[in-house]
Amino acid sequence: MPSFKAAPDTASIRPRSSGFATTLRSPDSHVSRPPQKRTAAYTMLENTQIVVTPEEVDAEYKFVVALKAKLDPGVATNAASHLCLGLVAKAAAERPELLPHMSFLDFPDADAGTHAPVSGLSLVVLEGRPAWLRRLRGEASAAGLLSTDFTGQMTGGSYADQLERMRRTPESELDYYGVAVFGPRDAVDPLTKKFSLLR
Repeated sequence: MPSFKAAPDTASIRPRSSGFATTLRSPDSHVSRPPQKRTAAYTMLENTQIVVTPEEVDAEYKFVVALKAKLDPGVATNAASHLCLGLVAKAAAERPELLPHMSFLDFPDADAGTHAPVSGLSLVVLEGRPAWLRRLRGEASAAGLLSTDFTGQMTGGSYADQLERMRRTPESELDYYGVAVFGPRDAVDPLTKKFSLLR
């Protein structure tokens, strides 16, 4: 199992006065679902560092999105978008210590406007065979890496339809459209070496 570099002490990172918020608000700081309705995924993230300075970008980490080869461009874009959203949401809910390593930055322009948050890390988009995606999902999980997946059963119809399709489909029959992984380069790269760059 890879050894993960400890997240920086967020108390030592100076607060930012503009741009994207440096903290995620607690679920109790605004109107939300009643406490008894919350799932185990709810996590208190007050004071968790989200946006870092350029000097704090952790280049030892990377994002990888691996997609099923020959997907329609629109489907591939949709899958990649959901994978990236899910990856950050999963980190916030289950692995908040990884958020600083994602190295989100403010990008100010010449007019003092801010374009954020954008990660300063590599985000590599790959493609490969369906069997490779299933294997990548399993190996990433076994290695303790943060990962998400997206399947064909999650497309078409309403979210209720998609949930029902997933409930009726055994894992061995899922049509994986993509898998996203985040972690140290030396742990992620060996798992994705069979894939090709998406062009």
